[in-house]
Amino acid sequence: LKPQPFFVSQTRLLFPEVGPRAVGRAGAMLDSLFIITASGGYVVERHFRGTTPRLACEPLVERLRSEEHLDGLPGVMCVNRRQALIHILREKMVFLAVVTQEEPPLAVFELLDRVYQVLLRYFGEVSEDSLRQNFSTVYLLLDEMIDSGLPFTTELNSLESIIAPPSTMGKVVQAVSGSSSHVLSDVPPEATGQGGPLSSLTSALGGSTHTQIGGASAEVWWRRQNVVYASNEVYVDIVESVDCICNSNGQIISGGVSGDVLVNSKLSGLPEVLLTLRNPGVMKNVSFHPCVRLHRYERDKALSFIPPDGEFALASYWLPDTTLNLPFHFSTSVTYHAEHGKIQLSANPKMAVTMQHKQMLIDKFVVNVRLPDHICGANLACQGGNIRFDEDTNIVVWNIGKLSGQENKAEGTLTYSSDFKDSSPQKSSEEKCIAQLAFVIKGWSISGIRLDSCDVSGTNYTPYKASRYTTASGRIDWRLA
Repeated sequence: LKPQPFFVSQTRLLFPEVGPRAVGRAGAMLDSLFIITASGGYVVERHFRGTTPRLACEPLVERLRSEEHLDGLPGVMCVNRRQALIHILREKMVFLAVVTQEEPPLAVFELLDRVYQVLLRYFGEVSEDSLRQNFSTVYLLLDEMIDSGLPFTTELNSLESIIAPPSTMGKVVQAVSGSSSHVLSDVPPEATGQGGPLSSLTSALGGSTHTQIGGASAEVWWRRQNVVYASNEVYVDIVESVDCICNSNGQIISGGVSGDVLVNSKLSGLPEVLLTLRNPGVMKNVSFHPCVRLHRYERDKALSFIPPDGEFALASYWLPDTTLNLPFHFSTSVTYHAEHGKIQLSANPKMAVTMQHKQMLIDKFVVNVRLPDHICGANLACQGGNIRFDEDTNIVVWNIGKLSGQENKAEGTLTYSSDFKDSSPQKSSEEKCIAQLAFVIKGWSISGIRLDSCDVSGTNYTPYKASRYTTASGRIDWRLA
C-alpha cells in the first residue's frame, strides 16, 4: 500500500520558501543524485558533497539488469556501513539518491519525485533521449533545486522565472542569435551593451531572455510576476486512488484512499481563491502547498490561497478506511478437479451507487488473475469484453472496458501440465490465487469529498471555473475463494 503523505509541518520543513534554508543544519540530505535507465545505463549524475563513485551504485544496477519486474525492487538498499541507496522508478527511469547519514526515507522519496515532476513539466517526458537533448537545462535545474544536498528552490513557477523551459522557438532564436544560455536575466540587454539587431529579432520571435526574476512579492514567492491571460480560467481536479486487500466475500481487510486536489490556474494579476469543501473531515492526514493559509483552514476548513501560475497540487491526503464502498460487485473462484481446473469470474456495477450518482462512469475495468505454475493452458470464454490466457506469465487477463449495467461473466477450463515420468496430468495443489483489479471512475470520488464553491476575488474580471472528480485503482488485491 502507498505510504501516507507528509503532514503539514513535515511538508513545510521539507520544501520551504525560496531562500537559504541550509544554514544552521549540519550535513546534507543527498550526497549524490543519479538518473539511470531501466537497463542500468547512466544518463545524469550530480554530486553535492564530494564525488560518489559509480561503484557504489552497482548493487542496484545489477538488480536492474537481472530483475524482470522492476516494481519489486526495494526502495532503500544499504550498500555498506557508510552509504545507502534510495530510489524511485518513473517512466522506466530510475532516480537514485546516495545518502551517507540518517535521513527520513520519505523525505528523500518526495525530493526525488519533485525532481521528476519538474523535469516532466519542462520536457514533456522523462526519457534518455529527452535528458540528453536538454543536458544543460537538466544540470541548471538540479543546481537550482538542490543546494549542498538540501532542497532549495522546488517551486515550478520560481524555477520557470529563472530557467527558461526549452521550446522550438527558443532553439530557433538560439541558432540565429548564437546564444545558448537558458538562464533568464532581469537586466535589460541594452543595459549590458548587448542590444542590437539580433536582440530586436529575438524580441520579435518571443524568445527574449529579459524577465523579472522572483515572485510577485516576498510573501507570494511561489507566483511569478505580471501574469496576464486573455481568457481567465481556473480548474480544480480531485483525483483519488484506492489501495486495498479484499477477501473472497468482497470485504476490505486493509486499505485506504490517497487523494490529490489539483489546480490549473490561468488567472491574471494577483487573485485570491477560496475553495469550500463538502465533507472536509476526509482531509485529516493532509499536506498543503505553501500558498494555503493554514490558519484559515484550521478555523473554517476552507482553502484560501493566492495560486501559483499553471498546474500545481494544492493538497494531498491519505484516508485509512476499511469501510469503503466499492461501486461494483466482483466475484471469482478457481477450483481444481482430477483432470482439469475451472475458473469463474463476474463483475457488475452496484445499481444503488450508479443510480445515486448518474454522472459516474466505470471505465477501463481490467482483471488479472495469476494461476499456479502447474497450469499450462486455458480455454476461456466471456460475456462482456475480451479474455485471454498469457502462457508466459500464467495470467488470465479479462479486459471488460466500460462496466455498464449488463451482466459480465467469464469462465473456462484450465489444463494441467503433464508429469514427465508417466505423462499424467499434474493436479495443482489447493494454492490460493489473487486477482488484481484496475479501473478508472470518472465523475465520482470514493471518499465523498466534494467541492461546494470556488470564489475568486481581488480581480476586475469574472473567470471561468470548473471541477472534475476521478477515482482510480492503485493496487487492489482480491483473494480468490
